Amino acid sequence: IIDWDNCSQEIGDHPCDFTLIDQDGKEFNLYDHVGKVIIIDLSAMWCGPCQMAALEVEDLQKEYGDDMIYVTILIENNSYNPPTRANISSWAKSFGIKTAPVLGASRNFISSDPNVGWPLEAWPQFHIVDKNMILIESFKGFYPGKIEDKINEHIEASSDESQ
Repeated sequence: IIDWDNCSQEIGDHPCDFTLIDQDGKEFNLYDHVGKVIIIDLSAMWCGPCQMAALEVEDLQKEYGDDMIYVTILIENNSYNPPTRANISSWAKSFGIKTAPVLGASRNFISSDPNVGWPLEAWPQFHIVDKNMILIESFKGFYPGKIEDKINEHIEASSDESQ
């Protein structure tokens, strides 16, 4: 069993499980997606690079749907407060995100201590979890094409391991 006593958000560890509510009001549980590469995108609604990343989400989710899930977790709304359900729905609608979960959290979700929360060094911050639920990479900032390159790299790596 993975819980807060034997998990962390450090590279090479099993990330701690979480359940948050998505843009449709449904619960999203991280560990329901074992077997897929998981992209966790920590974003803020006011952040320009986060908005640019959001423009790619739906296309990426459709392209890699069976192998990957792209999870956007909004930490702050435009007023620097935790996003409301309306904020989360608005974000998803504004960027045409229909098949990928957009979740809301707060600054309690992030921490410089990976034993307490998810590291955030800059907006946006991306964390990649492999098919075996191991945190394999984190990187900050948005660069066009980088997320797709990382998805390809990690889907190919997990395909090579299973052969």
